[in-house]
Amino acid sequence: MRYLTLTAILVLSGLAFASTAVPKLNIDPDQITVSGMSAGAEMAHQLHIAYPDVFSGVGLIAGGPFGCAEGSLATAMSRCLGKVPGDLPVAQFVEEIRSAALAGKLGPSAALADDPVWVFHGKQDNSVAAELSDAIVALYGNFMPPANIRYVNDVEAGHNFPTRDNGSDCAVTAPPFIGNCDYDAAGELLQYLYGKLEKPAAKFSGELAETVLPGADKAGLLKTAYLYVPAACTTEKSCKAHLVLHGCAQSSAQIGATFIEQSGYLPWAEANNIVLAFPQVAPTAINPLACWDWWGYTGASYRWRDAVQMQVLTDWMRALTIP
Repeated sequence: MRYLTLTAILVLSGLAFASTAVPKLNIDPDQITVSGMSAGAEMAHQLHIAYPDVFSGVGLIAGGPFGCAEGSLATAMSRCLGKVPGDLPVAQFVEEIRSAALAGKLGPSAALADDPVWVFHGKQDNSVAAELSDAIVALYGNFMPPANIRYVNDVEAGHNFPTRDNGSDCAVTAPPFIGNCDYDAAGELLQYLYGKLEKPAAKFSGELAETVLPGADKAGLLKTAYLYVPAACTTEKSCKAHLVLHGCAQSSAQIGATFIEQSGYLPWAEANNIVLAFPQVAPTAINPLACWDWWGYTGASYRWRDAVQMQVLTDWMRALTIP
């Protein structure tokens, strides 16, 4: 695996391919969480529902409820994006989750009961309807107490990843979909998932590493993924781990390291011994915007435990953990 200092990565627009194995790090297996934006939020939500035995909490920015697309791109486009005709069948989604869990297609629903869930929807987001985030909150309310769920929907953000001071005007929806909103979404969600954290670091001791993602080819992902490893996490100190999933058109194949640099996760990770994992979707003819699979382009099992993308990601996170 090739390591680069944070300073080095911030001045690079593209990185060479690395070819060594994923390292073993001292990560607490009970402190692995996931977050994502847009299609990344859809995948983070699927991962949390499918693998509650791996992910102990989730942060979702501008996503939609589990099963919304029902394996159909046409359905995804008609009711799971900018407009929602009629009410979403949340009770149906919940029953599908319960039935699939009993059949072993999803993890045990009871394991969700004590997990923290953080949901964000920008007030100026016209790309993903607010009803979709409302439905996520309603869905999770069937599996955990309302106190476990934080719903933030009062920030004047467009369809973007809100930050304290990076990106375009907060209300703008445009590549690279990072908004200067005077709102630190990365910090807010990490603090909700992990509890009180130290203030974000101004200096960095850790390194951002390129590494090979095992199984990436079969899952429609780039072989090169990225890890941010605080220095303390290479020693005996137990660390947390957080999987970060970019949105459509935010893959490193499209915008280099911009999302990794500007989303705001890195300073929090450095200050709080959190290993960050940044996998990347490959743009392809059937997925030109490099979106995570939330409608079935990788196959009919895209939202179940045997879904190829979810298996690759969970296997990767498990591989980082010292048994």
